[in-house]
Amino acid sequence: MINIKPQGNIESVRSTLNVILAAAESRKLKEKELARLAGVRPETLSRMKSRGTADFALIDRLARAVGLKLAVVPDDDQLARIQQGRFFS
Repeated sequence: MINIKPQGNIESVRSTLNVILAAAESRKLKEKELARLAGVRPETLSRMKSRGTADFALIDRLARAVGLKLAVVPDDDQLARIQQGRFFS
């Protein structure tokens, strides 16, 4: 699992896209091919990268195109409190 720490919405999207693009590169996929596999125009992917914004469903499609799955996981601080039995304290 890849854990991406958001640092604001734009950085979170960019971080996620960077992970997806790295996975595509490791599979020898060019960005144009990635876009096609996800069912979007290459220009859309380019705009996502430059603006740092994207629709969640689109990010999910890009991730799945390279064999990744998006997941929501507990924040590390909250997880530690749960594991220590002091979530509500």
